[in-house]
Amino acid sequence: MMFVIGVQLSLRELVRTSRIAIAGGLLQVVAMIAIGYAVGRAFGWSPVASYVFGAVISNSSSTVIGKVLGDRGELEGRHAQIALAWSSVQDISTVVLIAILAFLLPTERAVAPLLGKAALFFFVLLPASFWAVPWLLRRVGAMRSREFFVLSVVTLALAMASGAALLGVSLALGAFFTGIVVGESDLAHRVLGDTMPLRDAFSGIFFVSIGMLLDPAFLLEAWAPILVTVALIVAVKGALSAAIARWLGCSARLAALLGACLAQSAEFSFLMARIGIEEGALTPEVFNLLLSATVISILLAPSVNDLAPGLLRARRSGATPPDEFDETRPPALRAHAIVCGYGRVGSIVCALFERHGQPYVVVEDDLRTYEELRARGVPALLGDAGLPVVLERAHVRSAHVLVLCIPERMVLRRALEYARDVNPSLAVLARTHTYEDRDYLERHGAAEAVVGELELALELGRCALHRFGVAPEAIAASLAKTRATLR
Repeated sequence: MMFVIGVQLSLRELVRTSRIAIAGGLLQVVAMIAIGYAVGRAFGWSPVASYVFGAVISNSSSTVIGKVLGDRGELEGRHAQIALAWSSVQDISTVVLIAILAFLLPTERAVAPLLGKAALFFFVLLPASFWAVPWLLRRVGAMRSREFFVLSVVTLALAMASGAALLGVSLALGAFFTGIVVGESDLAHRVLGDTMPLRDAFSGIFFVSIGMLLDPAFLLEAWAPILVTVALIVAVKGALSAAIARWLGCSARLAALLGACLAQSAEFSFLMARIGIEEGALTPEVFNLLLSATVISILLAPSVNDLAPGLLRARRSGATPPDEFDETRPPALRAHAIVCGYGRVGSIVCALFERHGQPYVVVEDDLRTYEELRARGVPALLGDAGLPVVLERAHVRSAHVLVLCIPERMVLRRALEYARDVNPSLAVLARTHTYEDRDYLERHGAAEAVVGELELALELGRCALHRFGVAPEAIAASLAKTRATLR
């Protein structure tokens, strides 16, 4: 699972989010350890047990984030990229937290070898793999045997993950970083296609095994401390993550989505808890408490991610604070276009508008992108496209076209609903990833909702039929018929 998630991610996007992820992840880990330590001492636990308690609840699961956001079709969203990078920082920090535990325990456990092995993975093995892995995949791919290629990829993922585990880094994190390395190779698409069925199988096994860890008898016996621990993991850690992200410059919407993504714990929490009980730092009761609360937080993760946009809308239903959107109103425009989202899709749409001399304004929630646009003299607003106040500042009532290039489906729906309500003649065009979302948007007033994968397939088919010499009129008719059958 973690290997496939790594393949799907863009290293460039992860590096781009490094400032927020590194600072946010480290701040959140330290703060949650402090909170967990205070709660543990209030429960009467020893200082070491309280530290382990805080360390366990401080971690969030990349596996859970990847699974939940993958099912929601949001892995390409900026909040997904930051959340996965953020949780990876937490995962890496686990090595240091285990080393600190070794210092706190009255044992002869050597810390230097642990840190040395982890350094060997991160500073020697991982950098070398960026050259060795693509080279190996190209050699295997040249043999033109699909079975051998799949077997080689699985073997490579297991070997790298096992090597990471032997070096004290953990199996899951090793698989994740191996996937990122593979994702930078020319054969990433082939690897992804061949390993996706394996990911689906292991995904089911993972979540079934999580459910099997719950002890109903213990849940009834210790429900009060379990509720407190679940509240710390979900409510406190989620709110703290959102507050830190907001402080680091994220928009309110992005910070809320990040908080929802990170409001759970999983595999590294299990690792810390297991080490804690093996080393005598935790009693069986505290271990079962942490285990139960962690499992419940995983089961709640999809609901929390569904709930976050609604809570954000409710908070914004009143007056919007002035720091949640850009105060700079672009010049008064009429019959212009509003482009929401200046990513890979929105930037191309804007380039076409410029080429044909059509007026437009960009709505973007990423501060860095917004500043780059303003520096280039592009009319832009910093804010959430789902907020009425932001659309009003983009002069939505006098606009001719609204182009929604945002991956988050709830923002798309809110922007569409408000824009059509205040400007019924407005033509709304949207990008989406699923036929269900397309049908919803078009039923609620979108003039066109484009499924990216469908249009890609149709364009490839058009090019292929053109190579066969099929008449352009026949090709156009065939593409129109194909579109109609997929509605």
